[in-house]
Amino acid sequence: MKMQNLKEYIGISIKETGESRRLKIKNTEESYKVLTIPLELCHYNEKNGRISTYISQYLSSGEELQKNDIEAYNKLLEKFIYQSNPNALEKTKKNISLLGQLEPGVILNDGRIIDGNRRFTALRKLKAEGKGDIFFNAILLDQSVGIDAKDIKKLELQLQHGKEKPIDYNPIDNLVDIYQDIIENELFSIEEYSNYVNKSVSDVKKMVKRAVLMNQFLEFINAEKQYYIARDWEFDTILQDILTIIEGQIKGIDVITILENKDDKQDVQEYMRIRDTLFTVALAGRMQKTHDLSRNMRDIGRHVMSSDEKENFLDDLEDQVEDIYEALHEYEQVNLDTLSEVSKENDEAQQEVVQKGQQYIESGRQKDVQTKPVTIMNKVIKDMEKLDMVQLKHMDDETEQEFLTHYNKLEAEMKKIAEALRV
Repeated sequence: MKMQNLKEYIGISIKETGESRRLKIKNTEESYKVLTIPLELCHYNEKNGRISTYISQYLSSGEELQKNDIEAYNKLLEKFIYQSNPNALEKTKKNISLLGQLEPGVILNDGRIIDGNRRFTALRKLKAEGKGDIFFNAILLDQSVGIDAKDIKKLELQLQHGKEKPIDYNPIDNLVDIYQDIIENELFSIEEYSNYVNKSVSDVKKMVKRAVLMNQFLEFINAEKQYYIARDWEFDTILQDILTIIEGQIKGIDVITILENKDDKQDVQEYMRIRDTLFTVALAGRMQKTHDLSRNMRDIGRHVMSSDEKENFLDDLEDQVEDIYEALHEYEQVNLDTLSEVSKENDEAQQEVVQKGQQYIESGRQKDVQTKPVTIMNKVIKDMEKLDMVQLKHMDDETEQEFLTHYNKLEAEMKKIAEALRV
C-alpha cells in the first residue's frame, strides 16, 4: 500500500469542519479539529478486533491481503465489517442517511482508520448507492509526533468502551483481540487493559484465560490461529466450561502460565491430561453434532470429573484422545474442510468419545441420586454440630419456645426417616 501523508491534503481535498473533539493521548487530554476527508484517502485497519476471525479465515484459504491496491483492500475488509454485524451496520447506515455522520472517527496520517470503521463502511455503501459527494468526518493524528502502537490501541479501546452503549464484539473476536493485546504483543498488562475497557481485573483475567485456552485448543486440533473455527462453532461458552472444570480439578492453577511452569511437572502433566481429554470431548461433540454441547460439558464436570469415576473416565478415553490428535496432525495444518475429512475418517473414535461421555454422565447422575440423602444428612449433622449447648441453657422464654417448635419438627422428620429405613 502506497504510503501517504494526509496532512499534505489539508486545505485542498481535506477541509476543516469547524468542530472539534477531545481525546486523551499519552495521558494528556487535548482538543482536536474534526476534518472532512475523502473516502478514497482512507483505508481500514486490518488489526481491527471486530474482524480478526474473518481475516484469519481469509488467510487460511491461501489468500493474501492486497495492500498494494487500496480499493480492492477496502472492498474486502468492508465485506468483513458488514459480515461481523450486518444489523448494526444497516442501522448505522440508516442513521447517517437521515442525520449525517454525528460522531467523528479517528484516522492516522497514513489513512488508517483507528475509530469509526463501521461509520466508514456505512459511508462507502451510501456513496456506492449514488447518494452524492460523501466524506468521512474524522480527527487526524500524526504518528510522527511519537504516537506508537500502544498509544493507538489504548485510544481505540478507550473510544470503543467509553461509549454509553458500545456495540458488543462477537465473543470470539473479543478473545482474539485480548489475546493479541495482552499475550501475543504484550501491549498491556491485565490491570492496564481493565482500566481502558471499564471492566474489573478479575473479568479481564477470565477472558485472557479463555483466550489462552482457545489458542491451545486450535493448536491441539492443528489449526493454529484459525480463529474463525472457534467463531463458527460458537466456542466461547465451551471454553468457559472447560476452564471451570480445570480450575475445579487443579487447585490454584493459572492456565495463562501453567505451561511455563518448569518446577511442578506433575501439575503440568495433570493439566495436559485433563485439558486434552476435554478438548477431544468438545471436538467430538461438535463433529458428531451433540445437542447442547455446553450442557454436556457441564454435566461431565458435575457428574464425572467431580466424582470417583474421574480417573476411569480419563483412562477410558486415553486411546481415542491420542488417535484423534495424531489423525489431525498428519496434515500440515487443518481447516474446516480437512476437519470434516478427519471427522469422517475417525467417526468411530469420535462416536466412542461421545458415547462413553454419555455413559459416564448417566452413571454419575444415578450415583448422585443414590447418595443425595447422605449428602443432605451430612449437612444437617454439620449444622447441628454448630449448636452451642451452653447457649441453649440461657435462651429467653420466647426463643426457647421457638427452638422447641423446630426441635419437635426435627424429631418428627427423624421418625419418618426411621420408618423409611425400617430401623
